[in-house]
Amino acid sequence: MGVQGLHSYIESNSDFLKPRCFRESKLIMDGSSLYYSLYFRSHLDQAHGGDYEGFEKIVTLFFRNLRICDIEPYVVLDGGDDVSGKKFETLKTRCQERIKRANALSRGRSGERLPILTKNVFKQILHKLGIPFIQCLAEADWEVAALASEWNCPVLSSDSDFYIFNIKSGFLPIQHFQWRKVVHKPAAQKFISAKWFGFKNLCAAFNRMNKYNLSLFAVILGNDYTKLDKSAFPKFSKFSTRPGGTAKVDGVLVWLSQFPGPKEAIAALLSPLGKNKKSSSIRKAINQGMAEYRLGPSSIGQFFMSGEPQTVPLGPLQKLPDWTLRPLAEGKLASTIIDVVTLQRVMLNTQVEDFELRSSSETSRLIRQVMYGVLLCTRWQEVGKGGRSSGEKQQADVEEYSRQGMTLTSSMVPAVLPGNVVTHLHLDSLWETPHQLRLQVLLEALGVSQISDSLHVPEGLQLAVYVTCFWLKHAKPEPRTEMLWALLTSLVFGHLSREKQAEKDIKPVISRLKKSRSRKGKKPVDLEIAHAFCQWQSCLNDSFVLNQLLNCPVPEPELARLYCGSLVHGVTHTLKRGMEPESLLAGGPVTIRLYQILQSAVERELDEDLLTRTRTRTWPRESQVAVDELTREFKHLMEEDKCMKKDKVLVKTCSIRTRHKSKRRTTDFKTKKQEHVSWQ
Repeated sequence: MGVQGLHSYIESNSDFLKPRCFRESKLIMDGSSLYYSLYFRSHLDQAHGGDYEGFEKIVTLFFRNLRICDIEPYVVLDGGDDVSGKKFETLKTRCQERIKRANALSRGRSGERLPILTKNVFKQILHKLGIPFIQCLAEADWEVAALASEWNCPVLSSDSDFYIFNIKSGFLPIQHFQWRKVVHKPAAQKFISAKWFGFKNLCAAFNRMNKYNLSLFAVILGNDYTKLDKSAFPKFSKFSTRPGGTAKVDGVLVWLSQFPGPKEAIAALLSPLGKNKKSSSIRKAINQGMAEYRLGPSSIGQFFMSGEPQTVPLGPLQKLPDWTLRPLAEGKLASTIIDVVTLQRVMLNTQVEDFELRSSSETSRLIRQVMYGVLLCTRWQEVGKGGRSSGEKQQADVEEYSRQGMTLTSSMVPAVLPGNVVTHLHLDSLWETPHQLRLQVLLEALGVSQISDSLHVPEGLQLAVYVTCFWLKHAKPEPRTEMLWALLTSLVFGHLSREKQAEKDIKPVISRLKKSRSRKGKKPVDLEIAHAFCQWQSCLNDSFVLNQLLNCPVPEPELARLYCGSLVHGVTHTLKRGMEPESLLAGGPVTIRLYQILQSAVERELDEDLLTRTRTRTWPRESQVAVDELTREFKHLMEEDKCMKKDKVLVKTCSIRTRHKSKRRTTDFKTKKQEHVSWQ
């Protein structure tokens, strides 16, 4: 939700925002506003697909600083889309805007686009830090305001609707919440400087206006839910004493201040229309819009106190199985499943990709179809569901909204289930299904076989390996070999750069890979590389959602460790220029060993033709002058890492192979003695 023009109006009038030293208090946080703000205001990568590791550091620092000031955070996240349909046109408009912003970023222009995995990464970080949070069944704004009113504490958000809600302890706009700098004055406790808004201050400035007039004020200006025919309304700007862009907002407030309450104001607003059908229709829309701001008992407070999930209201949300309510509230299931079950509709994310090609989400459609099948088809497998008999085939479709070129379009996508498990799954008892059967559903969706224990693939990288196999088989255009090598190198980096595993013997390798990152603003994003990795992230995102729905038959990975856009783009460019992945990983045997394990696990799932292509360079080598320059550059990095003295063989490792020696050497794990390495 958001009130048109209100944010700018409040910002332009310093009387409405009061300085505050914030500490020792509960704080209810609008989760969506929070992770958007933390990502964008930290200037993290967007053009290359995201910097989730950097995001994790920012989120961790944010909550650490709150703890220093004895602030108790409670995060409330949005759930599914509005089931009433009142906001549907607004949702489509915003999707179209996101397409335009992503396209602008892809062309090197300014814009903002949240990377596709951000919400799931955010939830994982909250779990890791032990921050109390809930994922609502629907939009979170009303619940945030209701809980803050109950607990008599403020709200932190960037949504202008919180200027309207009757919140006793007020509203802290996130853009003025100076969390990065904890203030510690002599003889005082630590605090965070903020600006505070109280609705009473706004009312007092306008003839002590009735506070209930504020909800009518929001409806007249317009919000996400209410669209009125305003042709008969007065020209409110003429009532304003403040010229400029905020005159309309100020004029509405001045006009409303003359009425004792909303009843009288509505009568005056509609009097030019008389008593006709149009007047009655507008009155009904106004009353419905005002009701959105009327606070009652919160349905999420019980979750924070006792762990009890929200009570499901009557209507489409009743279709959700009872067992899903707690994992949804805990963020262990994606809110996407709410939209699939209740609306049979999803809005797909748009990434910073090549807009001349088909949307990257097309690549992972097969994975989503299985997810739709599990949610929509498995209830038909038993007698007693609407009189249907066991095993009866039913057809279900989900309307997917995605882009074609630069235009938001929709298409009907059939839900499917693997044939040999269709009679053994039932949604109402899905998590009670044997592990092996749930694993089989996931593996068949990805078209892979189970990774052998003998390969010693770390648990946290198994889903990424499955996803990479699917990506290689389904991405269009087919990913280049150097992209696969860069991706595997990136997975090694993410896994081994964890704090506990950053041992002395691999620190030079980690340092070297960090220096390979693409620098922000150095040059426009390479769209061929970007589109390929956007397809991989789409596959990872949809596989992650399906894996959660199946109660994680594959160990859930730390998403923040699986992808770093600037790194994978930078490594791809380095490999494109002639470097070998083993050269980038040289200096720590454990790094090359892990790379070879991942490479072998992927290669075992490929047919002979695809395997041959993944072992052959696809970009032509550059001139020998460029290759020699690359070799000198790499040797310089090695010298900086002080690795040359430790291992003279690195000089040979970093030599660039010639054109006629491009075929890669791989390790045959079937013929070599297996070496057990623990990566956990």
